[in-house]
Amino acid sequence: MNIGRPKIIAIITGFISITICVAYLLLITIFDFRTYLNDQLSNIT
Repeated sequence: MNIGRPKIIAIITGFISITICVAYLLLITIFDFRTYLNDQLSNIT
């Protein structure tokens, strides 16, 4: 099975873009949860 160089580059680029997308979604989720947690802690006092 012979895979050409452009196809390998396309697969690597796709994998990198999906990884960046998942990392971005995780960061957004974490920061959104922190905002919710800070609001809850502010309401306690």
